[in-house]
Amino acid sequence: MNSHLRLLLLAGAVIFLLLTLYYIRQKHLDLYHSIRWFALAVLILVMALVPDEMEKLSRIAGIEVPSNLVFLCMIIFLILTCLSLSASVSRHHARIRTLVQQNAIQEERIRELEETVGRLTAKTGTDDTEKL
Repeated sequence: MNSHLRLLLLAGAVIFLLLTLYYIRQKHLDLYHSIRWFALAVLILVMALVPDEMEKLSRIAGIEVPSNLVFLCMIIFLILTCLSLSASVSRHHARIRTLVQQNAIQEERIRELEETVGRLTAKTGTDDTEKL
């Protein structure tokens, strides 16, 4: 890995690490996601600091250029993150559907109770709803 690419990767890793820490401190990320992004930031930083190990790993993996290994790792990470977020969206969608259905049932019960109170008020000719 040439020195220009190494410096670029190091600067990007430091910026990414600082940005991740900022989001964690501001509580913009929940614990599950913050650990994942923080681990990625540290991994990129390690890759930038020990390029010799990256060259060994790329040779073992059969990748000619170590920077391609960095890109491969990032692509795999992003694919796994997309899969995880899709599962999370699906769970939230099911939960929202359940909540909407429960809300509709509650609204129907309230309408029925209001109608019952209205009929009782009409029968007695007084408004005793304050006692309820």
